[in-house]
Amino acid sequence: MNKFSVLILMVFFPLIALADGWNEAEYRAIERSIEQPKIAKRTVVITKFGAKTTASAAQNQQAIHRAIAYLAKQGGGKVIVPAGKWQTGALRLASGIELVVSKDALLQFVFDRSLYPLVKTSWEGMMCWNYSPCIYSYGADDVVVSGEGTIDGGGSNETWWPMCGKQVFGYVKGVTKEAQVSGSRRRLQQLAEDDVPWDERRFGLGQGLRPQLINFVKGNRVRVSGVTLLHSPFWVIHPLLCKNVTVDSVKIWNEGPNGDGCDPEGCENVLIQNTHFHTGDDCIAIKSGRNNDGRMWNKPSRNIIIRNCVMEDGHGGIVIGSEISGGCKNVYAEDCTMDSPHLDRVLRIKTNNCRGGRIENINMRRVKVGQCKEAVVKINLDYEPKEPCYRGFEPEVRDVNVEDVTCRKSAYGVLIVGRDSVENVSDIRLKDCVFNGIGRENVRITGKTRNVKFDNVMMNGSLVLASEDRPYKSMAQWMTYSEMKRTPKSYLLDFASKPRWNYAVGIELEGLLDTYRVHGDDSILNYLHTYRQKMIDERGDVVGYDYNAFNLDNVRPAKFILRMQQYGARKGEKIALKTFMKQLLNQPRTRESVFWHKAIYANQVWLDGIFMGLPFYCDYAVKNCSPRKARRILDDAVNQMMQTDRRTYDEKTGLWKHAWDETHRQFWANLLTGQSRHTWARALGWYVMAMTECLDVMPDDYPRKAEVVALLQKVMKAVVQYQDKKSGVWYDVLDVESPKNYLESTASCMFAYVLLKGSRMGWLDTDFNEAGKRAYEGILKRFIRVNKDRTISLTDCCSVSGLGPGKGPFVPAGKENYKRDGSFDYYMSEPIRDNDAKGIGPFIWASLEMERLNAQ
Repeated sequence: MNKFSVLILMVFFPLIALADGWNEAEYRAIERSIEQPKIAKRTVVITKFGAKTTASAAQNQQAIHRAIAYLAKQGGGKVIVPAGKWQTGALRLASGIELVVSKDALLQFVFDRSLYPLVKTSWEGMMCWNYSPCIYSYGADDVVVSGEGTIDGGGSNETWWPMCGKQVFGYVKGVTKEAQVSGSRRRLQQLAEDDVPWDERRFGLGQGLRPQLINFVKGNRVRVSGVTLLHSPFWVIHPLLCKNVTVDSVKIWNEGPNGDGCDPEGCENVLIQNTHFHTGDDCIAIKSGRNNDGRMWNKPSRNIIIRNCVMEDGHGGIVIGSEISGGCKNVYAEDCTMDSPHLDRVLRIKTNNCRGGRIENINMRRVKVGQCKEAVVKINLDYEPKEPCYRGFEPEVRDVNVEDVTCRKSAYGVLIVGRDSVENVSDIRLKDCVFNGIGRENVRITGKTRNVKFDNVMMNGSLVLASEDRPYKSMAQWMTYSEMKRTPKSYLLDFASKPRWNYAVGIELEGLLDTYRVHGDDSILNYLHTYRQKMIDERGDVVGYDYNAFNLDNVRPAKFILRMQQYGARKGEKIALKTFMKQLLNQPRTRESVFWHKAIYANQVWLDGIFMGLPFYCDYAVKNCSPRKARRILDDAVNQMMQTDRRTYDEKTGLWKHAWDETHRQFWANLLTGQSRHTWARALGWYVMAMTECLDVMPDDYPRKAEVVALLQKVMKAVVQYQDKKSGVWYDVLDVESPKNYLESTASCMFAYVLLKGSRMGWLDTDFNEAGKRAYEGILKRFIRVNKDRTISLTDCCSVSGLGPGKGPFVPAGKENYKRDGSFDYYMSEPIRDNDAKGIGPFIWASLEMERLNAQ
């Protein structure tokens, strides 16, 4: 697949009918089904069992366990941790127990590994015996951790965190004695892959597999509410193979490694609400076991509601995976807020073909995102591609619905990494979303996918459409019909309020003509005819044309009229074409015989003027003059191009200045060189398009054609050197590096067109073709917006830039314009707008060149 097709697939994807999206009835049914713990009204205070703020962690651990055991025998109740700081080791809760950490209480878990005995748990989705989590239960129902106090897991760079094996968390190779990188993590993975029984997977002391802060295993009706949770050694809240799980109004602050906030694994009927997450890893990560263990459990996480939560730092806001081998279904997330430069993704699904499992019916709505670091939505079926494991278990992700999600800043809007071998990502639907500030790509998809749909989704101000929704496959057609829809009367193009004979309109109409030539459709041809009929009468009079202005800009639309003669010649047009040729033959010139740009720009050569006059001059001569006269005119045109090169070229920058004043007296001109100050990109674009169009009509045996080719190569080599490496397009003023400067679309379209056409015609080497494709891709990415009415727009067009006029023999008194002084600040002061005709035509031409290239 060629690069252009790949780019289009990144923005527009296949579409077929999908599921209905958010199912309110199912959501409410899940909500009603979630059961809350049943706790007896009995209460005990841990001080009654010997706990003291001055006691050791081991002493308090024993005291709290005595309180738990006492209440458990009575049928359960609340164990109260009163205000104060209470050091302890791992705590094991029993059925019917609610551990209440009161306001102003701090339950501080100390780093003494002897206080964390081996228990049956799991680690990264694999069953094992390991350090007891700080708060733990196994097979216990109706278990609660609550209160307004704080639970501190004691994780830091001096305690548990170096065991992760990363220097940033305190690990020192050869000094840190206990760490997962010493082989324990890999050993557990192999034991799980080989289906070694749970009881034979013994870890703990010396192995470096850190414990969770709260871990409920195989329980029913468990809840964590109200508390603040800090500094977990590992995952913070980890319900494992539980039913009826509630996490409510919890504040989680944990910047440690693998510091997931809440990880329900293989759980059913889960409610996570009103909780604040600030984590060093995923905020919420839904899991169902890793690889073989997850498949053996066969316990998909399902029926999960997440609402009214705040997610700050973390790898992902709401994540599914990667330990997801048992599958996941029926997730509903709504009314959450996320905002942090360190929050990587909003909705993330991560898995691979070690995991397998089916992930389906994932729903998100009404989520507000300030910024995230990578993507708003990321689905990755190739997570950890180098993981050592038994492969061949292809995962499946389907029925993902995202509605009414907004984001102000991200690198990507949607990022999907599918599998190359199987089509296992399907029915992905985004609706009524607005993602702005996207720095890299709106949508990027690799691998095989099916039915990825965007319904009223705006990214960077552009409507995102599936390929089936695109009104036209050809970008040239799409832009042509967009312009015809925006401006039904062709003689009012380029924001005119009344008919104008205008060079910009002529250029755009030529672009539309070339769309017609390639794709047909009489509606385009009729649109073009309307301009001809409106602007030139049967006597040859042209609306608004003044011969005596000797304005080269007014010659340019004549080239459109000349080209339209093949679709029906009119007497008045023939007369008008002769008039325009007469103007050029009588056009005032410099002493070096180069056309003045206009009478009011006496003695001045502008790069713009070369394009406005010479292509028509050459085309008319070849078609209408004798071979001898045509040869003289072609020679004249070549001489003018060469003299313009000599007078405007700047050796310091290797670029061509906007204009040159023969007298060196204009207020904008350098007194020594006569040149203007800067290289305006569009002026250089005019210059190279002039060469391209003149080459088009020069006979192959015309001896000086090679001179023009050489000049084109010289200029385009310089143009490519100034191509922005990141975006592939060009800045408005090429020879100035400044934060004020901006990437400009009209010149970028011109350069892309010349690069693509020049390489196709053999005037430029194949390297220029690559630069052209890169430019066109950049144009689509940066400058093309899809509007809500499914038209497209070309954005970031410089409306106009020029020089003067200053005082001159044909400038009326008081009509001088000293603002247009050729300074960088002047160029930056001119307005920027969408759909300027001076860019529309070149965009269509560049698009048609890409179509030719893709058809090869």
